[in-house]
Amino acid sequence: MRGSSAREVRLNRLWGAVCAFAGVFLVLWAVSWVRASVVHEDLENRCGDLSTSAFPFEKSCAHEDGTVEGANGVLFEGVFLGSMGAAAVCVAAVVAMEAAARSGSGAVRR
Repeated sequence: MRGSSAREVRLNRLWGAVCAFAGVFLVLWAVSWVRASVVHEDLENRCGDLSTSAFPFEKSCAHEDGTVEGANGVLFEGVFLGSMGAAAVCVAAVVAMEAAARSGSGAVRR
């Protein structure tokens, strides 16, 4: 396998990872919006201590007995933020690989 085709394979794999992580991020963002705007819509009518968050969307209520209703779970938020971070790292790796390939080619375009 030639060097340029191996680099193209690595770039394609990184772009695939970017798409996968971005897809997970967008699906979870949509799920959090549906939960906050549709499922827990009536929460503000029956809760005295309402808490809202915009990223990711969350509408939660802390009851007097210490229970919390409507909050996103730790696993949900971990996967949400982790997928966003992983997509950003993969994009940075693609940019770094492209920059290294352009600077190392020796060809100057004018």
